[in-house]
Amino acid sequence: MTYSDRTRQLDADLRSAGAPPDRHRRDRMLTAFGLALMVGGILVALAGYAISATTSDPLRQSDGRSLGPIAITLAILGLALFLRFSATQFLRFWLARLIAERSTPER
Repeated sequence: MTYSDRTRQLDADLRSAGAPPDRHRRDRMLTAFGLALMVGGILVALAGYAISATTSDPLRQSDGRSLGPIAITLAILGLALFLRFSATQFLRFWLARLIAERSTPER
C-alpha cells in the first residue's frame, strides 16, 4: 500500500466516521491573524513610547501612555489566538500520524 493510498483511505475513514470537515484553512488564517495581532501590539507600544517620549506636553504624553494598555491587550489576544490554533494544527497532525501508524501492519 503506497502513501497516497493510505492517505485516501484515511480520508475515507474520517468521512465515514462523521468527522467534521477540514478546517485547516480557517485555522491557518486565525494563526496568522494572531501573529499579526502580536506584531501590531508591539508596534502600538513602540508608537506610544515614541509619542510620550518625544514631547514635553503632558497632554501628548498622556495620549502616548494610554496606548500602553491597548498594546498589551492586542499582544495578549494575539498570543492566545496563535497558541490555540498552532497547537490545534500540531495535535491534528499528531493524531493523524498516530492513526496512520497504528493502521499500518508491522513489517
